[in-house]
Parts: sequence; C-alpha cells; structure tokens
Amino acid sequence: GGIPIVVTIHNLSFFGHPEWFRRREGIRRRWTTWAAARKARTVLTVSRFSGSEIQRLLGLPAARVRVTMNAINRLEAAGSGTDGELPERGPLVLYVGSIFNRRRIPDLISAFGDVLASIPDARLEIVGEDRTYPAQDLAGAVERSPARGRIRLRSYVSEDDLAALYARASVFVFLSEYEGFGLTPLEALARGVPSVVLDTSVAREVYQDGAVYVAAGDVGGTAAAIRTLIGDSPERIRILGQAASLLEQYSWPRLASETLDAITAAAGGA
Repeated sequence: GGIPIVVTIHNLSFFGHPEWFRRREGIRRRWTTWAAARKARTVLTVSRFSGSEIQRLLGLPAARVRVTMNAINRLEAAGSGTDGELPERGPLVLYVGSIFNRRRIPDLISAFGDVLASIPDARLEIVGEDRTYPAQDLAGAVERSPARGRIRLRSYVSEDDLAALYARASVFVFLSEYEGFGLTPLEALARGVPSVVLDTSVAREVYQDGAVYVAAGDVGGTAAAIRTLIGDSPERIRILGQAASLLEQYSWPRLASETLDAITAAAGGA
C-alpha cells in the first residue's frame, strides 16, 4: 500500500569501498541509500554496472532495478571537434571534477612528468574540489614533480574559464577506478576533447570505442596515451570522428522517456 516511490541511485562506492569515506559520512550514505532503496518500488540507476552493484550490494531483485543512463547537453557539442578548431588547441592536458582518491590524481601528475620530457610545452590543468580521504597531499605531489612549473591545481574556475580550458585542451584524463557512470569524459568529448580513461567495466560500457583505455597504476602507459592524443594522431581523429554517434546515445529526450516509462510502470504496479 501507500504511494509508490521511485528513487535514483547513481553509485554505491560507499558500500563497495567504505575505506574511501570518513566513518560518519559512510554510515550516513549507506543508511540513507539502503532505506530509500528498501522503500522504493523501482530503483533507477545510470549504468548496467551500477545496476549490478545495486543487486549485489543491496540485495535487490533485478525486476526492481531499471537502467536510465545519463544525458549530456548537446548544446555543448555544437561546433566541437571540427577541423577548424584543432589547430587552436595546444598541448594542454585537462582534468575537471571533484577529486577523490579513486580518481588517482597522483598517477596523472606522475604521467604528466613523463609527457613533459618529450613535449616540453605541455601543460596540465587540474580543476576540482579536493575531497580525498584519506587526504592526499596533491600540492606536494605537484611540487615534487619535475613538471611542477607546468601544472596548475585549482579547486574552482568560472564557467567562462572552464569553457576556455576545454577550447584549448587536447586531451582529458579521467583515471577513475570506480564510478556509477562517469560523465566528465563525455562532456569533454562534446567539446571536442578526447579522453584517456582507466579500463573498467563501466568505462567500457559508457565510452565504448570513444576513449583510450589504460590500466590502473600504469603511469608509462598513461603518458603514452596522453602523447597519442596530443596532436592529430589517427587515434585522436578516429575518436572525434565517431563522437557524434556516441553522444547521440546520451540524449535528454531518451532519458526523459525512459524515466517517465519507469515512473508510469511503478505507479501502475507493473
């Protein structure tokens, strides 16, 4: 009885990896998520991977879990990745997003040091709030890097500054070992910037052939992948050439339709 409830759960990192969260925060996240899922007639989530995690970690039957993958704004994609834009891009490596331990920013800093040895005018811009736990000394990692003069670490930039960074960047790097989805590499691709990402099942599901994949902890491989995407390499051209077809899969009309279907089914008891 009662009003049927539909909830969305984006990821269960706080169940799968409690060591990444302060004790009180982890308890709060686990309790509220478990309670919401328990009451819900239907749980929506953003990837097949996340759906399997919900079944595994919360014990929900598959029939109560529906995947409604995220959408990105196609307005951002207008004019991105065109041949006319490419010459304006410099050897700028970019990371944007909250900084968690699972996103391996120290590995990015180390890999960039290797990149700079062969591309001395390269730059690395890291933009995001430091939410690492246990705390990582990111400023110290930058200071110890041989590339320290070419790395900038900022917690926040304006929307205009962010747009300018995307317009100048050659490659986006996202070395996350756990995500429910991972939106930022798609946002980068919509702006004409291909990505180097960690090779995980959810990354393969979301980015498909639209990224270069590297193994966790492979600093040399990450550096090589970054070098591959700086400049007009065949791999860069291939990824940008198929960007539109990949991005079309993440439309707002598709997400709205799937969400409405799920809510309608829940309301009808289906």
